[in-house]
Amino acid sequence: MSNPRDYFLTLCNLWCEQQLSVDQVMEFQTLLRSDKDLQQIFVEFIQLHGQLAWDAGVVVGSDLTGISDETTDSPANQVRIAPARPLHKSRYSVGFVAACAACLLLAGIATINWHGSDALQLAKAAKEPGDGQNLGSANTLPGVPQPSEPQRHVPGNSASNELKPLELSAIQSKFAPPDVAANDPDAERPSESVTTVAVDDASIIFEIDRLIAAAWSANNVVAADVADDYEWIRRCYLTLTGRIPTVSEASMFVTSASPRKHTELVDSLLEDRRFAENLSVTWTNLLIGRTNARNVDQDALYRFLQRQFLKNRPWMETVGELVAAQGRSDQNGATNFLLAHLNDQATPATAVTARLFLGQQIQCTQCHDHPFAVERSQDEFWSLNAFFKQAERRPLTMTTAGGESQNVWTLTDTGSPGMTFYETRRGQQRAVLPEFDGHAMSADDSRSRRAELVRLLAADSRQTVAQAMINRTWAQVFGYGFTNPIDDLGPHNPVSHPELLEFLTKSFVESDYDLRRLMRWLTLSQAFQLSSVQAEQSFAIDGPQEGGAPLFSRAYPRPMGPEQVYDSIRIAIRSAADQPIDSSIGTGHRREWVEQFVQSYGTDENDEQLAFEGNITQAMLMMNGEDLQAAIPLTAAEVIKSVYESPQDATKSLERIAMATLNREPSEQEENIFLGRYRTLSRSVSADQAIHTATEDMLWAYLNSSEFTSVH
Repeated sequence: MSNPRDYFLTLCNLWCEQQLSVDQVMEFQTLLRSDKDLQQIFVEFIQLHGQLAWDAGVVVGSDLTGISDETTDSPANQVRIAPARPLHKSRYSVGFVAACAACLLLAGIATINWHGSDALQLAKAAKEPGDGQNLGSANTLPGVPQPSEPQRHVPGNSASNELKPLELSAIQSKFAPPDVAANDPDAERPSESVTTVAVDDASIIFEIDRLIAAAWSANNVVAADVADDYEWIRRCYLTLTGRIPTVSEASMFVTSASPRKHTELVDSLLEDRRFAENLSVTWTNLLIGRTNARNVDQDALYRFLQRQFLKNRPWMETVGELVAAQGRSDQNGATNFLLAHLNDQATPATAVTARLFLGQQIQCTQCHDHPFAVERSQDEFWSLNAFFKQAERRPLTMTTAGGESQNVWTLTDTGSPGMTFYETRRGQQRAVLPEFDGHAMSADDSRSRRAELVRLLAADSRQTVAQAMINRTWAQVFGYGFTNPIDDLGPHNPVSHPELLEFLTKSFVESDYDLRRLMRWLTLSQAFQLSSVQAEQSFAIDGPQEGGAPLFSRAYPRPMGPEQVYDSIRIAIRSAADQPIDSSIGTGHRREWVEQFVQSYGTDENDEQLAFEGNITQAMLMMNGEDLQAAIPLTAAEVIKSVYESPQDATKSLERIAMATLNREPSEQEENIFLGRYRTLSRSVSADQAIHTATEDMLWAYLNSSEFTSVH
């Protein structure tokens, strides 16, 4: 590593947050006992840490002065690292903190046999084959801090003179931890071919940042600057809740002085009901489509997904319930996924299951072997299809309490087992058994085949379900996945960041398929903090929109989806007018509006196309014109009523609608345009009418801008 000091400061930050893994504890111990300069840094680090609020400790260290970057060749005594404890400047003076730090260091030097050596031995034992232990369970080992909830400070914007956060982009692509074995013959060197899976959030985020930064270095690209608070909060809300923030939400975040406000906002939104609702809408659309061409119970499916996401149930559990569901469509919402795709010998169910849950496009192998992917054959398609052979969809007419007839569907496994037959392109008949990952069921096996498929998915040695979800979620957060398309993983489709995809897949499995933690890792990563504005030279290198592999060195602007546009228009208008904010999910108006952009082809795969380009002119034309035309002037009137008292306050109304629509302050050019329009109108109408018309015009202009309909 080119700069051991930077890495040591990173370990100090993790230590203060009580998030050091076992390996990192070993590295921390080795560095402290091998370099006197690092010991001095540690003392000053503790002193500085005590001068700040405890949650700001992660940003300490970048402005340490008078400390040499050179290392010493002489070995130092062992230093005992005691568990960190919060210090609050209102109770502890700087001198007191410095004295404590000095005592801590002296006590450590005097203590040769640190209990950290026990952690070293335990870490070694955990690596021995056959012990059944995973290195990731570091927080269960004695001598290692056990944070109740890992936190990580992410870069933010502040006008204060506080110390700047550590620059993870400075980490080189050939990053390697200090050579532990050079100082300790009993220590094992980390293998370069195996990526250790960490279970604590801070370590996982750190590894994401390291692997992304390595790709930047390898491709000579300079990452964009960190996004300002206005850009970041808008992106965060759109990503996690599916709509823009309100005026109060954006203003509260921007004016917050908390050094951990990014982390705090992400955590609060992940616990918010709106996150589960947004995820439920996304997956309802993926599972059965927006048009619901097969007329299943869309609302029941949404409610099932909402319950799963609200309770943060493991993704593997949700997949299992969708694949193996039985019962009535109105009583068990999970049944509606397969009920929508059991037509045509369940070939749609086979193709959609593979695409959504396995990240594999196998629909063309229904009729022939894949022309490009040699690993995908016609046998494979029908072997997967055989798991759905027993599933049957039956209509059922019910009488409601009010005496009305109600049509529902039932999903059962009543079909007989046996072989599944298909025809090759040469007209030959072939028979296959249900088989996945090399495990086949016999023809006379009476067990539920769909239940067996769920078991095989969970035990899959390739962790295909986890890998597919990682790739899809990464694309939802960053605009591009590690492959293009995101649901066609395989040797035939190169992965842009194979080591990162493998690491996240293993971490996701290790977390028990925790979707909230997955979203936390991605939204608190350095790549998510970056601006969409970048230097032209790097912009040309990192150009996935031109067909190149994405490097994620900036935020990629992309159009909102139709649901995002619909909700963001409602939020902008109601927020500007200071009206109550409610959810539009499930309303007939929203559903009808969205369906206008969707076309169902009626193919064997139940495909549909979304003909929505994110063009606000298209959105405005398709929206109910009377409602919108009435809302714009009413909103302008409410804005003026709340902020305008005299001509000197003219720009206050502009500030209000800019924050409501674009979640930022108006630019100087926008102010000049607005004031020019206001002065021109003032020559022919009253000042009150002039400010109203100018505000109304600018509100329309903001809503019609590409900036409004973009996630950036």
